Amino acid sequence: MNVNEAAIKLFNLNLTYIGYLAMDEQSNFKWTKFVKQLQNDLRSEEIFNIRTAGNDYEMLSFKCFYDPNTEEIVAQISTLNDDVAHKLYVSHAHERSHSFNAYDYLPYAVIVSDASGIILGLNKYAEMFLKVESTQLLHKAHQHIFDSFTLKKGQITTYLSKLMGEKHASIHVVDETQVSRTCYYEISSIFDEYNNIIVTVINDETEKKQLQHKVEHQQALNVVGQMAASIAHEIRNPLTSLKGFTELLKLNADDESRMYLSVIDSELQRMEQILSELLVLSKPTTMKVELLELDHIVKQVIEFMLPDALMKNIMIRYISTSNQVYIGGNENRLKQVLMNLIKNAMESMNNGGTITVEMATNDGAIVDLMIKDEGVGMDSTTLQNLFQPFYTTKSTGTGLGLAFVKKVIEEHDGVIGVNSELQKGTCFHLQFPIYTFNQMDTMEVSTKDSAYLVT
Repeated sequence: MNVNEAAIKLFNLNLTYIGYLAMDEQSNFKWTKFVKQLQNDLRSEEIFNIRTAGNDYEMLSFKCFYDPNTEEIVAQISTLNDDVAHKLYVSHAHERSHSFNAYDYLPYAVIVSDASGIILGLNKYAEMFLKVESTQLLHKAHQHIFDSFTLKKGQITTYLSKLMGEKHASIHVVDETQVSRTCYYEISSIFDEYNNIIVTVINDETEKKQLQHKVEHQQALNVVGQMAASIAHEIRNPLTSLKGFTELLKLNADDESRMYLSVIDSELQRMEQILSELLVLSKPTTMKVELLELDHIVKQVIEFMLPDALMKNIMIRYISTSNQVYIGGNENRLKQVLMNLIKNAMESMNNGGTITVEMATNDGAIVDLMIKDEGVGMDSTTLQNLFQPFYTTKSTGTGLGLAFVKKVIEEHDGVIGVNSELQKGTCFHLQFPIYTFNQMDTMEVSTKDSAYLVT
């Protein structure tokens, strides 16, 4: 609005000048915050990079006074020699970083933005949750906090509207970038009118969500248990009789009759398998624990499934770790789990392709087993309900296979996760704790009766 002769010379202006001084990007961000602080304190000082008469940016000291009556700012501008400018700049940067370092001692993620929504700083927990370094977010818009998360349509708009209107808002987001599991976070923001800043906190709700899913899954299993208990006795007796009479009829049957009887026998076996799965899901079972070499079990299952896969133009590729890996568990149940997952993978690949089974160790304490197909994939609704009993997308499926898989994995102190993308395929991740020979003393007697040679 008005300048003196020294300012005219410094910035190469004229007496009729009305406009803006050219600042670099960082100074523009600082200026907005500086003006708001100045309106509160009436007097403040800051350093800005301003384009001067030589068309170069120069570090200048601004000592400003604010007149609330006229709403004008009077700025006394001083040039700084290189040494003084550098010291002041380092001092200001250190002061700002030190103020945000204090948040590093808090046990949760904190992000601080100014009133206009520009990110001023974040602590180390925020960097970890957001998977970025602080320098990648500083001076960016508040909305960039959500870049690495999966959100529903309109969530951010609703969140920002509530924050501006009610001065506080929260949003639940999902992180699907983790290979072995999905993470859930609650992001809460509050506008501090006194300090003119927005403070945002990220809470990890993954364990809470996992516990909730386990409770829901267990409740579904309890329903299955009540049903299984009531029908198991009623079905098994006539089923046994039918199987017996079918075998007797085969003795005197001709070739055509034997063909029909074989179909009947096959369907009776399928009914018995469904009943067995129901009973496994319905009640706690005692499992004989043995020390098992996982690589050996995987190879046996692949060898068994490979002929059927080749008939469907599917190749099963196995990538194994070079070390022997032992886990504690039940061989038959683990084989059922792997056969179930490979069978599902084959059924999803109508046009052939490759199923990749890969085993790797993690720090010598956990073994990861991955089963990846090139099938049709699954949508988000299917993924959410995948392990629920009786949920199936197959026309002839019972919806018990993956519920059985999850139960067996948990019986082995393991974890199962799944990633899928439509028309690109599905990947199941299984994790088991690795057993060492010094853990033998804690295992059941049935295991220790076996002989082991350590070389």
